[in-house]
Amino acid sequence: MLRLHDVQVRLVLLNHVTVRLAEGEEEELNAAGIENEQLSLLRQLSELDLSRLAAMRSLTIGIAFDSAELKAGLRAVALANEAKALETYFIRHGASTQLMSALFKMRRKLTLKRRRDVGARRPAGRVRLPDYPLRERIYRAWRDIPDPIPRVRYYRLHQAFPQIPIAVLETVIHTFEADL
Repeated sequence: MLRLHDVQVRLVLLNHVTVRLAEGEEEELNAAGIENEQLSLLRQLSELDLSRLAAMRSLTIGIAFDSAELKAGLRAVALANEAKALETYFIRHGASTQLMSALFKMRRKLTLKRRRDVGARRPAGRVRLPDYPLRERIYRAWRDIPDPIPRVRYYRLHQAFPQIPIAVLETVIHTFEADL
């Protein structure tokens, strides 16, 4: 258990307990280590009394974490951050609004706003394709990427051809796949 010393945090937790008590969750509070007699006394305390109780250092108030749930939560946060970083990478490196919609479910207006926010500019009109031998190398590299997730494949492809905007890579891939 992590002991809490900040009086304001302790007061918030005591208020939380009294709210839970008012909602009739005595069993859960019993399971947390608060006896029925103590619940009865807590129910009678005024806000001032709760503040005094929170300020008492002799009262141990702490929190405990479920390790498995904390691990899952931390992983979910890491995945969300990773997805956001990848999304920003694609915007900065010239991904089309269609690709952003397909890979990140991002609407066109939001893609354009994010481009403005990060200072990424894309020339208007159709993208200019590289010469044919380079297009063939791009498509071969695309086919050689084993990952089945399209956003990862485009990311790795751009890593192999960093000088080429992602929209150009996308057009090259679509052109070759349309010819198959």
